[in-house]
Amino acid sequence: MQQPRAAEDTSWSSAGLTRPEALNQWRDWAASTIAPIEVTVFDADSFAARWISYGLGQLRVLHLHAPAQRVTHTGAEGSSGRAAPSIQLVYARAGAMKTLMGGRRFTIEPGQFVLLDNRQFYQMEMETPHEAVDLMMPQGWLEKHLPDPGALLARPTSASEGWGAPLGALLEAVLEGLDEAPLPRPLIAEQIGSLLGLATGFHEPAERTRHRGQLARQILRRIESDYADPDLSPERVAEDCGISKRYLQTLLSGSGTSFVQELNAMRLDRASDLLSDPRARTLSVADVAWRSGFLDPGYFTRLFRKRFGITPREWRAGHAPQS
Repeated sequence: MQQPRAAEDTSWSSAGLTRPEALNQWRDWAASTIAPIEVTVFDADSFAARWISYGLGQLRVLHLHAPAQRVTHTGAEGSSGRAAPSIQLVYARAGAMKTLMGGRRFTIEPGQFVLLDNRQFYQMEMETPHEAVDLMMPQGWLEKHLPDPGALLARPTSASEGWGAPLGALLEAVLEGLDEAPLPRPLIAEQIGSLLGLATGFHEPAERTRHRGQLARQILRRIESDYADPDLSPERVAEDCGISKRYLQTLLSGSGTSFVQELNAMRLDRASDLLSDPRARTLSVADVAWRSGFLDPGYFTRLFRKRFGITPREWRAGHAPQS
């Protein structure tokens, strides 16, 4: 059954516009996309271009027919914080793309794709008219399929051979018949994520698995030792470990937990110990909360009751020494 065309599908063409008007619109559009770029067109006198943009769940697919040009993405400073972190999949259908990113130079040949980080500087130069697909993927969405996308950046991969072929075939099908797709668009996006994992050959080598395990244990030990510090935060621990907050969250979620969950559990365990200790009976509940890392006694009481089924005062009364 044919699906209704998504309201967010848009398109543009230079056809019917004067050359200066078309060039201005092309440059203005490039500067205002989710990955804003600066464009230098090599032959303005023969400029011709068009694009169509599709919404695909949380993703956006951009199908470009573009002239010989140079595009420069300035990274985090140029984007001015207008969009959440995203990864861009660039799939070349026609024309080679000479690319510079992260100090690496490589060429995306027709039939290949590459992943680029839209928070980083990159530059692409196309010496001939070209056709490409840009797939914009929120980083949080992508990490469900590729836990560490950063390890896969700037690596041209075939979309016509091996495990890349199913992904290439799906991208081609999206371009040719998205309106007649047998699945809702968000489900197609999930299929793309799964096939991207296959195409990039993502797996956890034994050495990397051990490293992830060591990092997770380091984070948990830090929580265990510094739980009483009210300023302890995932941002601070991630910085001290030399990783991003997002990666820290990924490490812990892989173990079925989270930073806040582990920190609160450790603080509540310590609080229950203090409330049970006869030597600490002179401490008020607020003091116990503070010594356990909680700044808000009310919040502490709510968490304590949720965890143990009774209030801190009731817990203390139940552990009072018998006369």
